[in-house]
Amino acid sequence: MGFLEDIVRLTRMRVEAESSKACAGDLRGEIIRANSDGRLGVIAEYKRMSPTGAVNLGVDPWSYFNSLRDRVVGFSVLTEPIFFAGNYLFVKIAAATGRPVLFKDFVVDRRQVDAAGELGASAVLIIYKALGPAERGDLVDYAGKKGLQVLLEVDNAADALAAVDEFPNALLGINSRNLDDLSVSLDGVVDAIRQVRGRADLIIAESGVSGRGDAERLASAGANAVLVGTALMRNPSLAGELGVRIHG
Repeated sequence: MGFLEDIVRLTRMRVEAESSKACAGDLRGEIIRANSDGRLGVIAEYKRMSPTGAVNLGVDPWSYFNSLRDRVVGFSVLTEPIFFAGNYLFVKIAAATGRPVLFKDFVVDRRQVDAAGELGASAVLIIYKALGPAERGDLVDYAGKKGLQVLLEVDNAADALAAVDEFPNALLGINSRNLDDLSVSLDGVVDAIRQVRGRADLIIAESGVSGRGDAERLASAGANAVLVGTALMRNPSLAGELGVRIHG
């Protein structure tokens, strides 16, 4: 297939996606279902770039989502355009698979929450330390009123404990990537998981998962799901290795 033929095919798919309207799935429910089957939930992230450089600019969203739809509990879609080469359209494409979709942006405004719902997302990411208490509380409450689940993201144990106390009904995402200096530490996320398990409703470990061993370590610590971007963008077939057995 030549370049022109390929880009015309993808353009037709893009135009169709732009006019589509998908229904939101249930991310929480899919994670619980996986756990009930004794498996760690796997959320596959579509992330073309990161602040440290390109991840995979060559994989189109249709191929990525369709290759993984039967092996994951849902998708995370980075929509931030400058540092991550994201696009709102990717949310619609993911939602068309019928799997739950996390709208992943640096959410600071109710209009982003509105956009998430209109695009067919079922959940929205809110970074705990990016906002003050009043603004954070307003957005969490507003998302709930819009019918969206909230994944509240932290990157350390102290914030994890505070977030669970403040928003006991939110999904808790613990990022192994330090959001200030971008360093990654699975030790830090394991420690945070151990401190909040039993108190948090559902725990999702984010970033730093490169293979089965990392997934097993996080499941053993008490994670209910892992959110994996770079590793799956570079090798989607890895998804089959990450849905490891969880420990009751």
